[in-house]
Amino acid sequence: MDLDSLTPVQRGALEQLQALTNGGDPEVAIGVLSSVDWDVQRAAEVVFDGVPPAHTSQPLPEASRIEEFEVDDSEQGLLSGRRSGREFRPVESNSLSAIVARPIRVVFNILAIPLYPLLSLLRFIFRALRLPVPNFAPFTFSTLSYRPLGPGAGREAKDPKSVAERWVLALEEETGAVCISRSGRRRTDASGSSVATGVAGPSTLTARGSAWDGSVGEGDMKLLPDFFLGSYEEFARTCQKDMKIGCIVIVSEEHDDVAEFKRSTLTDPTFVRIIQENDILVWGGDIRDREAWSAAQKLQATTYPFVAFIALQPRRAPASAEPPAPTMTILSRHQGPSIPSTSAPTAAQTLVKHLTEQLLPRVNPVLDKLRSQEAERERERALRAEQDRAFEESRRRDAERALQRAQQERAAAEEKKRAAEAEARRAAERRKAEEAKKLWEAHRMSWRRWIRRGLVVREPRPGEAVRGKTMRVGIRMPDGRRVVRFFGENDTVTALYAYVDSLFIPPEYVQDADPVSPPEGGSAGEDGLAGEMQKSGKSVDKWWGFKIVLAYPRKEIEWVPEKRIGDIDALKGGAQVVVEPVADEDGAQGKAKASAEDADDDEYHTESE
Repeated sequence: MDLDSLTPVQRGALEQLQALTNGGDPEVAIGVLSSVDWDVQRAAEVVFDGVPPAHTSQPLPEASRIEEFEVDDSEQGLLSGRRSGREFRPVESNSLSAIVARPIRVVFNILAIPLYPLLSLLRFIFRALRLPVPNFAPFTFSTLSYRPLGPGAGREAKDPKSVAERWVLALEEETGAVCISRSGRRRTDASGSSVATGVAGPSTLTARGSAWDGSVGEGDMKLLPDFFLGSYEEFARTCQKDMKIGCIVIVSEEHDDVAEFKRSTLTDPTFVRIIQENDILVWGGDIRDREAWSAAQKLQATTYPFVAFIALQPRRAPASAEPPAPTMTILSRHQGPSIPSTSAPTAAQTLVKHLTEQLLPRVNPVLDKLRSQEAERERERALRAEQDRAFEESRRRDAERALQRAQQERAAAEEKKRAAEAEARRAAERRKAEEAKKLWEAHRMSWRRWIRRGLVVREPRPGEAVRGKTMRVGIRMPDGRRVVRFFGENDTVTALYAYVDSLFIPPEYVQDADPVSPPEGGSAGEDGLAGEMQKSGKSVDKWWGFKIVLAYPRKEIEWVPEKRIGDIDALKGGAQVVVEPVADEDGAQGKAKASAEDADDDEYHTESE
């Protein structure tokens, strides 16, 4: 393709790719760009990594697009006229090696052109046979025109941290210096306490001839800044999150100015001290590596060595509008040689002067303000978190109290339910007992009426010798009634008990209506009475429901079948007895003891026949 037929956009892409590769055959560069739809980034990947171009017009993934930084050029004249109207002319290397190397590369590119059809044919054959395509990297455009031979040639580490650490180790080997964190030095923070510095991690280097061996003084040791080990994206996010100034160092081994820059600028004690004291994060890399190349694209680097400073800065907005959130901004860019030391763009003295006189006085107040605002937000977040914790604790306590109240209410309800059930059981038992008592009283009344008809004997008549002497017995009932009854000494104790038992029959039950036979088919006489008592399962006293005792001295007259009244010494000659009720089978106390105070007031006399 002819150069004159290129559009302005294509010509700009060609110039950018040639600038990245430091020259090269334009025809080959045009062929690579046309194979990737004139995408400079993908073309550079083909050149740098030896990856065959994918013939597709699909856009790149979002992750591979170049991140746009705002550029703060208020104090610098290092940017193109597109943003500030100022123009910066890249410093070209005039060294003999660069002048000789370019014609040699052109010759190699020309000699390699006939090989491209052969390589394309071989690739077609391998793909048709579905065989793995071998790597023809020694004959690619990347190998012939860009990749130098050296310790890093042919090694491609995919892990950004490994790539960064490899570059730092190579930098230490080349400069004979050591990173601050690896030197064992410690710095003092703002509070005066000693803290370890460094991001680079432990060194695996062996002792060098003239380098620091751990026993020489500080003046004999060359130091390097601590480099951030990781990708450029991680470095930028760290600077944004920690609100620190970031320093990006990008070099290219194709430039002869890089070696002097490494030895003079990066190891300069004043520059290293400024970096350390102001806690500036440093990240570096070689343009041959993917991360460094991507960073160079985002920072618009055109000449190497390249140094840029970035930090959070507020966006420009109208005075009436609400200030927008701060964004990562390119504070300044420095590219070109480091010689002469007093005026070169990347000389240590130039960078130190720029940092101390322009960048730090202008940026530190902004970062301090942002840090104070962030600290205030952190305090507010901590306060809100503490309030949330207090609210949650209060809510938890309220929930526990509510749960405890609910448990107490449930326990009270269960206790009330148990009490109600117990009361219901007791009521049922009482009803059952009352029913049983009513049944028993009805049964007992039937027997009581039969006893009145069948077992109560009449009082003896005068001159009736068969019943023996007549004895007068005074009976005091539980309700206070006093009854006098005459018995013969040959009458049984059953006659006395039967008479007392008949006194409990209510008046409505007339004697003429009493049953003539024992209830429920029981036997007549005292034997039938004893059988009924045994059948009921009650004791004698409980069956009768009362006791007969002497008033004074108190002595019980027990019921014994067929026993004669005359055989009881206490009743010979007459006596005063008291009827005491006996509690029923439910344990009800119905005792009503009769007072015996008036027992001596009544005098009974025994009448002789």
